[in-house]
Amino acid sequence: MTANGELSVHVGHGDGESERLLLIARPVAGRVQVREWDGTNWGGEARTREWSTADLYAALARAARHRASMSVDLYRVKLWLDGAAT
Repeated sequence: MTANGELSVHVGHGDGESERLLLIARPVAGRVQVREWDGTNWGGEARTREWSTADLYAALARAARHRASMSVDLYRVKLWLDGAAT
C-alpha cells in the first residue's frame, strides 16, 4: 500500500501485454480510481481512469492468464476491491 492509501500493483509483461504499474484507490460504491503508467510513460504523468471493481478484477485476471507476473496476488486484489483488505 502506498502512503496515499492506494494498492500498488506491478503487472509484468504477459503474452502481448506491456508492463504496467497501477495505483488503485479504495473502492467506493463498486467503482475505483486507478492511476496507471506503462513502458511508454514511466517518467510522465499517470493516466487516470475509473473502473468498475468487477471490470478491473477481470482485466487483472486476464493478464494473469496471459502469464503476466504480478506483484500482488489476485486474491489480495479481490479483497481490496471488495473493501475487505487494509
